[in-house]
Amino acid sequence: MDRLLAFIEGSAPALWVRGESTEWTFVFPIVVTLHTIGMGFLAGGSAAIALRILGFAPHIPLRAMARFLPLLWLAFAVNAVSGILLLTAYPTKALTNPVFYLKVCLIAFAVWLVYRIGAAVLRAPDADKRPVTAKDKLLAVASLASWIALITAGRLLAYTHKWEMLGIPAII
Repeated sequence: MDRLLAFIEGSAPALWVRGESTEWTFVFPIVVTLHTIGMGFLAGGSAAIALRILGFAPHIPLRAMARFLPLLWLAFAVNAVSGILLLTAYPTKALTNPVFYLKVCLIAFAVWLVYRIGAAVLRAPDADKRPVTAKDKLLAVASLASWIALITAGRLLAYTHKWEMLGIPAII
């Protein structure tokens, strides 16, 4: 596995993202900035939708909140591309860290919740004609919790990579 990770870290895309193969050294900060902006739109938009489901801003129709879904999917695409680029730049740092795998699972869960809330709550034909159900509220609370946990896991990645240096076993 070490050879594979070393190969990826020495590849042209990894060197480009780290700014080592070009005189333009701002690739990494730009990728991180795009990742942050994408996360802001994705987590922020999901939080706004979840809070509306939980009863905040009741004057805004639920069906109107569905208009945000294409923006959330665009933000997800930006985060997927920028996340893969960040992973390519430092695969050993991420792939030897158990927190990375937690983050990936939380991404899958949070994105599934975006889809589920969109389909079952926001785009339901009777979305604004019926009261919000307990199931809808559970999805909203799960969404808020997953984004909080996901962002926390992402931030912890910057600090927990030292585990491998301390001899704490990695998943791989």
